[in-house]
Amino acid sequence: MAETMATLAFLSALAMFLSPLIKKGKWLASVTVALSLLALIQSPLEAIHQSGGSVLIIVAAMCGMIQYHIHKGLNRKYLNGFGGAITFVLLLAMYPEDGIKETVNEYSIVDGIYAVIESLIVGLILAQLLYNSLKFDHKNSIVIVAILIALIFLSEVLLPTELFVVIISMCFIGFLPFFEDKITSKIETGHGRANALAISTLIGIILIFALTYVSISNVNRIGDGYGAIAVTLWLTVATTSIGIVGMLLPLFGFDDHPRPEAWGWRFGLSISAILISLQTELSVYLLPGIGLAIIISISSPLVLEKSRQKGVQ
Repeated sequence: MAETMATLAFLSALAMFLSPLIKKGKWLASVTVALSLLALIQSPLEAIHQSGGSVLIIVAAMCGMIQYHIHKGLNRKYLNGFGGAITFVLLLAMYPEDGIKETVNEYSIVDGIYAVIESLIVGLILAQLLYNSLKFDHKNSIVIVAILIALIFLSEVLLPTELFVVIISMCFIGFLPFFEDKITSKIETGHGRANALAISTLIGIILIFALTYVSISNVNRIGDGYGAIAVTLWLTVATTSIGIVGMLLPLFGFDDHPRPEAWGWRFGLSISAILISLQTELSVYLLPGIGLAIIISISSPLVLEKSRQKGVQ
């Protein structure tokens, strides 16, 4: 029965993802919360100590906070669509195909409470990063960074590769508005915008390939020969393709940014590792290159664009 509820939660997340196409769907996040919790309740007691139980709490906390923000009047289509996509990926990557099974391991009540709290915190952080991408909050961001640092050093909840990739990728998305606002205030409408976009994109691709190769070559089963080059190439091509698709977002109405195509490139890069993680656990090695490519894209107008000269009065 728990697997049935988990499947329904999965379908509810898919409905959230597709809800921007229709006018209704305000309470879909609440439905996902209810189904996730029902699946957890019907699972074995030690479920919270497994990835399947942990992800149910994570998505329940995240969708609950998303529902709160929607109720407060934030963009329903964006929050539902993006939140549904993240829920979809997390359930697909972390919930076992055969369902949560009983184990012979014994856990204390305190262990269970700690595990629940950690999963709740991760879910709330994901929701707040999504909120940040819409409405950047400095105090909120400081708290998020402090909590993430504490989790990395004091907890094992971020050890699953897929979850780590999702959180770091959401950090890219959640903190993009901060850096974009800082740069936007310093740039004007100038010459060479197309050249700046092309050059920064090319440099970004090179950085992604180079840093991914350095990381991949340290993986024992791949080595540092032609195998590492081949794997790095297809990872880079996949990431670049998603980034290029992101450049097309202004055609669908996402054009309220000073450099909409560059923003689309950065947005595509930010979510690329999440999508690639559905295919391979090696997506984690893309993160350093993606981070640097995003920084280059944000700062490139300051260096590569030429300000328009004012006419003589």
